[in-house]
Amino acid sequence: MSNPDPEPTEEHLVAEIKDDSELLAKALGGWTGVIDSGLPFVIFTVVYLLTDRDLETTLYASVGTAAVIAVLRLVRHQPLQQVASGVIGIAIAAFLAQRTGNADNFFLPGIITNAVYASACLISIAIHKPLLGYIIEAMRGRDMSWVKDHEAHRLFSTITWLWALIFGVRVAIMFPLFLLGQTAALGTLKILLGYPLFALGIFVTFKLLGRAKNLDGVSNDGA
Repeated sequence: MSNPDPEPTEEHLVAEIKDDSELLAKALGGWTGVIDSGLPFVIFTVVYLLTDRDLETTLYASVGTAAVIAVLRLVRHQPLQQVASGVIGIAIAAFLAQRTGNADNFFLPGIITNAVYASACLISIAIHKPLLGYIIEAMRGRDMSWVKDHEAHRLFSTITWLWALIFGVRVAIMFPLFLLGQTAALGTLKILLGYPLFALGIFVTFKLLGRAKNLDGVSNDGA
């Protein structure tokens, strides 16, 4: 009978957890993606207030910012999918706002997207197939044997609940403001509910993944 594998050192566990958290961050767009996707909305809010709610000027500034970001992404050799999705998202938001003459509609696609993400997480939990488990393990390059491990399944369900809550909080706060036509508040909260919540989500996920290293079903590579 072979000897059991040696216990991993604390440094090794920390390195693995860090790698897992970075993989999750990339799956959700990465830190650069979060900043890039949020910047056009920062510009939108600032210009909208500074120009006394001049929608046309505001949209030019925001779309122009998105275009510059797209060029920078290309220079950084980021995947074209990320470049295209960022530009298309802002273009759709700008189109809705311009066609309706309502600045609030600039934020509508983001609200809908977060609602879809939250729904996908909740549905995956309801059918006992937690979405974040598939995402994390796929990015680790592992098989899906974790679904048969009770402890691993429970932990990935917890992580999926976490991200469902994050996406849901954004919708719960911003949708009423959208209905009330609070453009400035929408712009401000779009920023506040973007970077800080993303950072909190990655931090808590980091902690939860640390627990996973002590679980047989998660600590090995699908063995």
